[in-house]
Order: sequence, then structure tokens, then C-alpha cells
Amino acid sequence: MISADAEGSLLINSIYCATMTLTTVGYGDICPSSDMTHIGRIFIVLLSFCGLGMFCGPVMDFASSWTQDVPGGAIGAALTTLALGVGLFTILEDFSEVEAAYFSVVTGTTIGYGDYSPNSDAGKIAAALFAILVINVTGGLLEPACTFLSYYCSKDDSNLIEEGIVHVKRE
Repeated sequence: MISADAEGSLLINSIYCATMTLTTVGYGDICPSSDMTHIGRIFIVLLSFCGLGMFCGPVMDFASSWTQDVPGGAIGAALTTLALGVGLFTILEDFSEVEAAYFSVVTGTTIGYGDYSPNSDAGKIAAALFAILVINVTGGLLEPACTFLSYYCSKDDSNLIEEGIVHVKRE
């Protein structure tokens, strides 16, 4: 599963790869390796589905529940988390402030382009823990949009027409 030329501790690389797979961030840096077997690829796909079930269900529900209790709400938590990411990755990975902010946002949105990824063992552990934190914060930011869409998607057309949200052209 892990690339043979991955530097650092095998244990830390394993924790890092498992976390990046479960959170669906997937930078594509040291895992999956290009020489993985078909069974390994099947395993990684199944592990990803477990991550989607965990992070799109209970974790996102938890993420949206705490935002009212944090001073500054979801925006305050997002700015604090972004500052934490910038601080961590400028120190541990020698990223510039802009690179660290970009890396933090790409991690939080689970895009994981792979153009930036941690190289040091400390950076990999920090990225794994940071991914879990920042995905929760991103979930908190998305909660109002989720509520809005859930409300309107659960209504039938007659209610939307009555509320003036959908207009019917009468001839």
C-alpha cells in the first residue's frame, strides 16, 4: 500500500496513509503505491468507503453540533484552524505562509491535490491529526448550507408555490 521509496518511519507512514484514506483527503504522495496488487487496490477502495461512511455520517453530524458553543462560531473556528495549519506546516514542513494556508484549505475540503504534502514524520503525524480537525471545522462551516438545502429539498412543489419560492406562469 505504501510506496517503497517513502521516507521515514513505516509506522508513521502507515498511520498517515490510513488517516488520509479514511478522511478521503488522499494526497497521492506515498500511498497508494504504483506497484500495489489488485487485492491491495480493492482493500484501499473498501477502506475509502468506510471513511466516507464515518466522515459523511457521525463525524459531520458532530461537526455541525459544536459550532454554537465556540466563541466566534464556525467562522471563528475556521480562522483559528487555518492559523493553526499555517503555524504547523510553516514550522514542520518549511512551507511558506501561502503554501501552508493552501495546504490547510485543500486538506479541509478533502480535495488533496498532492502538489503539497508532508515529507517529515512530524509533518505526516500533524497532517493526519490536522485532517481530522479541519474536516470537522469544514463540516461546521457547511452546516447552514446543509440545513437550507435539506429544508427546500424536503418540500413538495405545492408548498414551494405557496411560499412564493417557485413561481408558476399562468396563461
